[in-house]
Amino acid sequence: MYFECLNNTPKDYISDLTLIDDTLNVIVTAWDGTLTLYACDANEQLLTMKHDHGLLCSTSSSGGRIFVGSVQGEVLEVDMESGKFRLVCDDSQLGVCAISTAGNHLVAGSWDGSIQVIDLKTGKVWYNKKFEDRKVLALDCNESKIVVAYTGGKLAVYDVKNMNIPVVRDSGLKFQCRDLKIMPSGDGYAQSSVDGRVAIEYFEDESSRFAFRCHRMNLSDTQFVFPVNTLAFSSREHLYTGGSDGRVFGWNLKTRKKSEELPKFDESVVRVVTNKKVLCVATADDSFKTSATVQGVEISPGQIYFTKL
Repeated sequence: MYFECLNNTPKDYISDLTLIDDTLNVIVTAWDGTLTLYACDANEQLLTMKHDHGLLCSTSSSGGRIFVGSVQGEVLEVDMESGKFRLVCDDSQLGVCAISTAGNHLVAGSWDGSIQVIDLKTGKVWYNKKFEDRKVLALDCNESKIVVAYTGGKLAVYDVKNMNIPVVRDSGLKFQCRDLKIMPSGDGYAQSSVDGRVAIEYFEDESSRFAFRCHRMNLSDTQFVFPVNTLAFSSREHLYTGGSDGRVFGWNLKTRKKSEELPKFDESVVRVVTNKKVLCVATADDSFKTSATVQGVEISPGQIYFTKL
């Protein structure tokens, strides 16, 4: 599989990638507050916008509307025609670190442990909940379910029709969650952790749940374990994982075996997204995450690679 590198990528740490529907256009957000729209087919930058604060996450609704979360706790809608950000919600006290849309609702999760569910038709927050002494680590939603991973090894599974009584589960992973994605079938979800593991969970059939180890380097006398930073379903039974070892693997969840191994990238893989037309991979220097101090740490610009499918 041959990957091409996008030109003029952000100069700061890349926080998220979002593909717009089934197109070759990808939205890139970064910690410097930039949002950039790229056309992969022409490898060109179509639009760049700048917010006053760092952007942590992004999502696209089925109608092509783009939303982002900021480090200041804002949920913003992107107006590409005017080049401006429109404030949708700022109920979170800390950064909105995870965001997802499905049907007519948008779900945003924050470092302060809160989640908000916003009606996309009215723009109003119709559900607001805060888990005390917890931070949201990752979340995803479809039209009927919302799954939120918190610190402390807990997940909350919400039925959209009855948000007041979430099902709280143990995460199934011993170490902190890095990413979470609901299966395209809606039967369950996948979550990844910092210790090179992925757990596959089901909403109804818990007997089918399983976990597997990945993104590890075996040496003669030791084993290096790398965080699995990102997950992306390409079909009902095929899952991509991306790790800090610079690798992207494809997994067949039916056979529970590795089905694909992409060429190794020079830096950590921080985000993988795909649709029927393109596979995009964002890489970055994430060594600051294990640094004893953040002062004086220099981060080299990330890169975004793509291949047409």
